[in-house]
Amino acid sequence: METSQLGVCGTNAVSREKQHKYPVTGMTRGPLAFFVKEHFAKNHPKDLAEGKNAMKEAAAAWRMLDEASRKKYEELSKHYREDKIREFEALSEEEKQELIKVSVEEKEEKARRRGRKQRRENWEKTGHPERPPSAYNIFVRERYNQLKEKGEVVVPVSKTMQRVSAEWKEMEESTKEPYIKQATKLLDDYKAKLGAWKSKNGPQASAGSKESDKTKE
Repeated sequence: METSQLGVCGTNAVSREKQHKYPVTGMTRGPLAFFVKEHFAKNHPKDLAEGKNAMKEAAAAWRMLDEASRKKYEELSKHYREDKIREFEALSEEEKQELIKVSVEEKEEKARRRGRKQRRENWEKTGHPERPPSAYNIFVRERYNQLKEKGEVVVPVSKTMQRVSAEWKEMEESTKEPYIKQATKLLDDYKAKLGAWKSKNGPQASAGSKESDKTKE
């Protein structure tokens, strides 16, 4: 029985990619996307604020287009899809399966991010307490700010983070103790606030909160 169940689980993991004929991401681009790209090329937004305004203007302009004017962008969308399919079909079977696998993982990760974002937005409305940082994260934040003040943060920032992480690993337990105590206190406060929040918001809120805690461990 156990062997059978394991076999089914393994089959599901493999067939998740094989059930798709093409990658589930990157194979299409809608007519609106081509229109927006053209609109941006004409307006050259200089910063994020201008970019947002340009996006709103493009969306409004798109809604005003008649069917004949939209035809151009629909054709671009159609050709884009056809080109992507030709590129995909030219790959080896192994390359195809790998590309499908990566695209499925990307799509699932995007769905998870959307779910987490939605939970955070819902929790902000209901006053969900923010999970506190660990002892390590407290140290990283403190050390990073120290290095930043000294002008010792290098690009890419990942190199600085590697340095800080190595420092933490080499630290004596006695040196880590203040960070551990601070993290423990913050965690105790968080648990107390979380308990009150769960009582107020019910079982469904509790389940969502457990999921959040897992993602941050």
